[in-house]
Amino acid sequence: MSTILKLLSTLLLLSIMFSAYGKQATQLDTPVKASTDDELRVINKQRSKRSCEQYCNANKTEQSYSEQVHNRQNSVSSVGYERLKSEALSPRNKWSDFLPIWGVEAREKGYLLPLPFGVSIVGLTQKQPFTVSKIGLSFDGQESDKINGFIGDSITAKNLKVSDTTYNLRFDTWIFPFWNIYGIAGETRGKATLELDVNLGLPTLLLVAGNIGNGLNEKRCASVNLPYEGPAPGHCLVAKSGIATTLNFHGSVLGYGTTIAGGYGDFFGMFDVNYSEADINIAIEKTQQTVYSARIGWNGTMGGYQGQLWVGAMKQDIEQQIAISTPGGKVAVLVDQHTSSPTNYLIGGQWNITEEWSVIAETNFAFSDRQQFMMQLGYRF
Repeated sequence: MSTILKLLSTLLLLSIMFSAYGKQATQLDTPVKASTDDELRVINKQRSKRSCEQYCNANKTEQSYSEQVHNRQNSVSSVGYERLKSEALSPRNKWSDFLPIWGVEAREKGYLLPLPFGVSIVGLTQKQPFTVSKIGLSFDGQESDKINGFIGDSITAKNLKVSDTTYNLRFDTWIFPFWNIYGIAGETRGKATLELDVNLGLPTLLLVAGNIGNGLNEKRCASVNLPYEGPAPGHCLVAKSGIATTLNFHGSVLGYGTTIAGGYGDFFGMFDVNYSEADINIAIEKTQQTVYSARIGWNGTMGGYQGQLWVGAMKQDIEQQIAISTPGGKVAVLVDQHTSSPTNYLIGGQWNITEEWSVIAETNFAFSDRQQFMMQLGYRF
């Protein structure tokens, strides 16, 4: 009998234990039932907060830099990058973030900077008149100062115009948030048109003194393919007017430049200077060109357009010497020239397609004797 009682008491104890465990498990698995709607809203809010703590930080890290910028834009300003909050922008974690210098500090203050490195394809076409500053002659590739001093006004050039198209590859980087440097490499093609009037009698003794040609009198003139006029020692005659001349040229271009830029609110200003040399086939030496330009403009958004619009001015300082061969090929007319209208006005704009891609177009319309149009496709990284 005692054995049966012990068995029953054991079974009763196990039943109580399993009942307690099952009740605890049921309480853990069953959602908490709120007694009121307010309590239910509080519970759901707490659950959302716990979920965001787990996932929001990861989503924020994965959010693109463009989305971050879009979320920070100031709705009361047209400037696409103007900050809405004073907190720093989240880092992009790009390898190029080491430039510009002081860029980290600028971003920590909430400012958006362009990506530091850029590569662009630039196309420039222009047509402009030139002024002839000096004319000389060369014989068999030799130029004599004595002969060119004697020429005086015996040779004149008029209506000199040069039109060319240049394609450049441009590499640039922002060293500081306000200072950019760049280099260019490309090629140019074009033509120069002018008219020449020549009325010159060169004394054969002058050719002898200049070590031009061979022999005396008629032989000296014949050696440079010019007619002779006596009596001895005589002259070598170069006479012709209205010589319409068209020179087609091509060559390579190398150069470098720098830009200083700054802005306030919706507006910005910039100053640029660059130097380049063109090695063209009709020039005795490399053509040197220095270009100065300044621009002021507006930066912002208009509908789907985000970018800049500006007006400005440009000054081109170009000096070159071209060689025009005469029939026979031994005598060449050397023309030193420079731009007759070095300054022109500019109007242009830039469309920021994305943070990386942009398109620039710039022209001067009819505000100057020089007509030009420039277009540039750029990629930043």
